[in-house]
Amino acid sequence: MPCLHTESLPSLPAEGRYGVTSARRGSQGSRSKSAKKGTNGEKGSCVERNDSEKEQSIITSAGWFFSPLWTPGAKTQRLGFRMGKDSEKVKAWLDDHSDSARSYFSRSSRHWMHGCVERARAAQTLKTEPRSKMTILGRRRVSHPPCGPSRGHVHPATMERPHSCLSVHQTDDPVCLDRVGGRSPRSLQSTYFSFSPCVSRSKCLPHSLSSPRPAGQCKRGESCNFMMRLFGGLIRPLQNKIICQILQHLSEITQAQRCCLSMTTVAKTGVKCLGSLFQSDEESVYGYTQAEWDKCIMGYVVSTGRPLNISDAREDPRFQIELYEREEDRPQSILSVPILNHKKEVIGVVMAVNKSRPGTCVGSFFSEQDEKVLSSHMVLFGLILENSQLCESSEQERKRNQVLLELAQLVSNDYPSVDDMLIKLAAFILPVTKAQFCTVFISDDSSTGPFSKMVHIEHKESNCSDKCSARDYDSSDISYMYAVHVRNSMKTLNIINRPAQISKVSQIRSLICTPLRGKQRDNVIGVCQLVNKMPFTETEVFSRADEHFLEDFAVYCALGLQKFNAQQRADKTRAKLAVTKEVLSYQISALQEEIDALEEAVIPSADVFSLLDFGFSDFDMSQTAMTQAVVRMFLDLNLPQEFNIDYKTLCQWVLSIQKCYRSNVVYHNWSHALRTAQCMFAMLQTKELKSNFSSLEVLALMIASLCHDLDHRGVNNSFIERSNQPLAQLYGHSSLEHHHYDMCLLILNNPGSQILSSLSLNEYRACVQMIEKNILATDLAIYIEKRTNFFKLAQSNSCLWTEEGHRELLRSMLMTASDICAITKPWPVQKRIAELVATEFFAQGDREKYELNIQPMHVMDRENSTRLPHMQVDYIDGICSPLFEALASICESCSPLKEGCRRNRKHWQQLADGGEEEERIKIKGKTDGEREEAS
Repeated sequence: MPCLHTESLPSLPAEGRYGVTSARRGSQGSRSKSAKKGTNGEKGSCVERNDSEKEQSIITSAGWFFSPLWTPGAKTQRLGFRMGKDSEKVKAWLDDHSDSARSYFSRSSRHWMHGCVERARAAQTLKTEPRSKMTILGRRRVSHPPCGPSRGHVHPATMERPHSCLSVHQTDDPVCLDRVGGRSPRSLQSTYFSFSPCVSRSKCLPHSLSSPRPAGQCKRGESCNFMMRLFGGLIRPLQNKIICQILQHLSEITQAQRCCLSMTTVAKTGVKCLGSLFQSDEESVYGYTQAEWDKCIMGYVVSTGRPLNISDAREDPRFQIELYEREEDRPQSILSVPILNHKKEVIGVVMAVNKSRPGTCVGSFFSEQDEKVLSSHMVLFGLILENSQLCESSEQERKRNQVLLELAQLVSNDYPSVDDMLIKLAAFILPVTKAQFCTVFISDDSSTGPFSKMVHIEHKESNCSDKCSARDYDSSDISYMYAVHVRNSMKTLNIINRPAQISKVSQIRSLICTPLRGKQRDNVIGVCQLVNKMPFTETEVFSRADEHFLEDFAVYCALGLQKFNAQQRADKTRAKLAVTKEVLSYQISALQEEIDALEEAVIPSADVFSLLDFGFSDFDMSQTAMTQAVVRMFLDLNLPQEFNIDYKTLCQWVLSIQKCYRSNVVYHNWSHALRTAQCMFAMLQTKELKSNFSSLEVLALMIASLCHDLDHRGVNNSFIERSNQPLAQLYGHSSLEHHHYDMCLLILNNPGSQILSSLSLNEYRACVQMIEKNILATDLAIYIEKRTNFFKLAQSNSCLWTEEGHRELLRSMLMTASDICAITKPWPVQKRIAELVATEFFAQGDREKYELNIQPMHVMDRENSTRLPHMQVDYIDGICSPLFEALASICESCSPLKEGCRRNRKHWQQLADGGEEEERIKIKGKTDGEREEAS
């Protein structure tokens, strides 16, 4: 790996390309010139470097390394492209072709890593060549300490462009690299980089603390093998031990007494502040109560974003001497450098304290060269820390997602009480956050105080012991006061009590508290609280990640509470529905006297009722005769014998059906149901249908035709939807038809009316499915969708009785034909029924006009009552005639329906024509009268 001594960095031309500078380094004269220029640079150096100087040191470094997070423009400067017109073109091209640039730099990095391996092998070969140690040292500057050979030691052949790659997985663990090199695994301080071409294995990396190195070691900047190895092998968050070893390395290269590191964090107010402090001589983390002067100096570097070099901190007016508690704690020389990420944002700060000369106890100050060395190390250190933060945030996010999945699974379960649910949730979150106590305060509208219930769970080593109580809390308890504060402020609270603040009354060391929000964000339904981060140490406090966990936990607690409350409301609603169903079952049941009378009555034959005649009319029939007619139809179809239907059960079912039709509805009432069932009965008795339909299909058709308008309200689906009635909310489309089907099932399952109880399970399911489809088929919207296919089958005479799809389509058409069979009745009956339909339609139009403030359809507008014949003609031509003609082509015995429809159309057409003539006569008479008055 290219490993220049940082003293020769200023000698490199700032505008030179990588290849050019590499060639110039190979000559002895260039090295001498560089040494001289570096000496002059030291004399003219400043205490605080400006940004341009720092950038120049980065650009001219030969030991380049790029991060995948850098922009293409930053990569061009990293490689040393010439600044000027050509450079701007290159940068513009790279910005426009970011994918190509990223691919190129990715290949270059792999070549560079492989080149390191080859140069390592070449360096091992060069060790065997005879070379005097004095000759080697003679090539160095006099001021350069004998830490190892300079770059001039490397053979020119080994300085070619790198063209190989080292896998990241091979540098995963520093200990593994020690083993590869043949050394016993120890700390990073005693490891070496096995493929370094610059120096022998014993001199490349910093020595352990037990064997201090001579003065002036490493100083390789961005190409430092130690830092590069950490960067290449880091695929997990940095541990405190590794951070301390890095700080020890920085202490050695700067000859500092110690180094410390602090990462920046963002407070809740959005202000950037310092986090915990890492020391190079310890593997633990300190708070700022132990080092206030560290916080002062590091905070200054974070705020300015520039390095700070102080020769004597005691005389610097920016920092007060009162911050130093003890004499031995007072620093003399300080060098503090910021750590930047790929966005040039300060993510941390490193501070070296008390420069010391090797072999003496006399203190010194940090030179500009020390500042360059430390700043160049911060480039890779920033990448290492940033990658570590990415790994840590990724791990936290993975853990958070796992917690959320577990909480979601717990919330989805059913619990007998809200206490049991909260215990399960709290028992899960306690080990995750390492809290000692979890308390959930619940508030509802029924409570007079802030909370109505408290659930308290204590975490122990092996399990969680739950202590739950309703309305059992101490309002004088400090945790309760915190909960009330959070409920009122609706903000998360995170507090820390120092040992001096902990008393026997309150054992709270640390606490986080967050509100439980309801559906509305400003609606607080409770408070969740975690107390005492474990283990009980001063540095163990609830972190920002714990706050996020608690806030997520609060969301799921709120969801669980809302789910439990909704479940309780649903249980109450189901109980109310059960009671309502019981009351309705009683109301729809026929009286026992009526049942006995129908059961004991002698049922007349079908000829007496004219049940086989398509011109059947019920206008002259009594209610008793109508129920007897229904029983006769079932008996003649042999359905009670076929399906073992109890005769008394059949009588009660028929009477219940009659009772569920509303008597205040003009047209869609019990009479309409009887006419529909009679038409279906007459069609099923024809030879074509009787021989092809099964008994189960016949039973389903008869039940559906009799129940297809149960509990009809005298309005259509459009009115149900426009008026936003509960039926529309319940079913969405075909609301009335779905309601009719549900009422049919209600009666079929009502005790005493279960005429399908003798069917097998498969027969029952098939029968119920056919009943549902048959009833839904009476919706004219569904009829219009299906009739095209039916008409094609009828015209091509391709209806197959063996095809289930064809049979289902035919059943649907039979239901529609039975529903509109009134148009086929004899003219006096048809005209009377049409007037009933018009009366019901006009009543709905009046409600739409006066209740809903909308204009009704023309067929429902009472102002068009004189145009009833025209509307009937349109109704026959658009709906009725095509259906009866297609049905007659399939079943010739149904031709009377087609003929009756045709005859009635002639009558309505005559009325329409006569009405037009009368209208013309009226208009003419009115016009003549106006002329006479005018004359």
